[in-house]
Amino acid sequence: MIEVSEPAANALAQSLQMSGVESQRGFRLTKQEDRFALEIDSPAREDRVVKHEGTIVLMVDQGTEEEVGDVLIDVEDRPDGPQLMMRSKPSQH
Repeated sequence: MIEVSEPAANALAQSLQMSGVESQRGFRLTKQEDRFALEIDSPAREDRVVKHEGTIVLMVDQGTEEEVGDVLIDVEDRPDGPQLMMRSKPSQH
C-alpha cells in the first residue's frame, strides 16, 4: 500500500493550493513508460484517496497501487531543493 509522509502531504497540499487547483481535485499517481508521475485529476469511484487536512493530495487506482507495492512517498532534501521520492517501506516484523 502507498503511504504519504507528513512532509510529503504538506508539500503536495501546498503545491495544489499555490496552483489554484479546485478542492475536489488532487494529484494522481500514474505510470508513464518506465517511471511514475503525478498529474492533476479528479478521483474515480474505485480510487484510493489520501487526504491531508481535508485536501485530496493523492489518488491512485488499484492497478497502479498493486504495481508500485508497499512504498512511502516522502520528501528528500537535495542540493537543488526538496524533492518528492518513493522509497520501499521497511518490512514490519
